[in-house]
Amino acid sequence: MSLKNCRLSYVIYVFFALSLTSCGAGQEKLFSEYLSPDNNHMLIVKVAESRMPQGPSYVTIYLETKNDSQSEQIFASKLENDGVPFTDQNISVRWVSEKVALICLRTTDLPDHGLFIEIKQSVSVRPLEEC
Repeated sequence: MSLKNCRLSYVIYVFFALSLTSCGAGQEKLFSEYLSPDNNHMLIVKVAESRMPQGPSYVTIYLETKNDSQSEQIFASKLENDGVPFTDQNISVRWVSEKVALICLRTTDLPDHGLFIEIKQSVSVRPLEEC
């Protein structure tokens, strides 16, 4: 392989490597925290802007237990917002009991994501038909 072909291969490799790492979510920022009625669990919602201009934002939901300072990621999704900052109209979280929460992620141009979260021995996250 000639030196010219080697350089071309290297440039192509670097281009694809940078392309793959530049897509996706940027650094997460805290959106809000929601404490359960019994104060034993907290749902933490974080939002990350896309690394690409005009790309989708990302929403990640974590669960933290009172006795454990570690938070566990329980859900992650894209959420379109047309470049407008997220509000309580886009991301809605409500505890309906000590171990059950409902979450609604409302997008601008995509269908809403509804989630039913139940905490037993393990955490169960199921989609909701309506939110």
